Amino acid sequence: MTTSPFPAAAAIMAIRQRLNRFSCLTTPPALSDAEAAQVRADLSHFNEWSDYQTLGICANTLAEGQRALEAFLLALGVAVNLDLPARDGAVYLKFNTLKGAWYLDDYSGLSRGVLITFHTSDPEVAEVAGTYGPFPFDLFIEHR
Repeated sequence: MTTSPFPAAAAIMAIRQRLNRFSCLTTPPALSDAEAAQVRADLSHFNEWSDYQTLGICANTLAEGQRALEAFLLALGVAVNLDLPARDGAVYLKFNTLKGAWYLDDYSGLSRGVLITFHTSDPEVAEVAGTYGPFPFDLFIEHR
């Protein structure tokens, strides 16, 4: 008898439930150390079970957004050296891990934080697919 490399549906749903508490927020909440550790673990599991990810960041400055993006990507196992053009003011920064492509634009909205969309084509883990966040910019910065 072979076992599936994927978790039981109940485990995926438990993670979704924990991550969905961030949905519809304009800014990420402050997290205790234990909460941040759980979110990092949950995102790590979904990263393992997905094919690729798309990250979207709304930040007050390009430097803040780029630091967060690079830290999140490193935590997801994607090493990049982004050479982004200078930009003043709030920004929207998007990165696709499948293509290694990024998009940068000015941003005038009120939302701040990091959104992660997990993509999968495997029906065994279809419930992993979705967009989660916003997460704090520094979720992975101090915990590499």
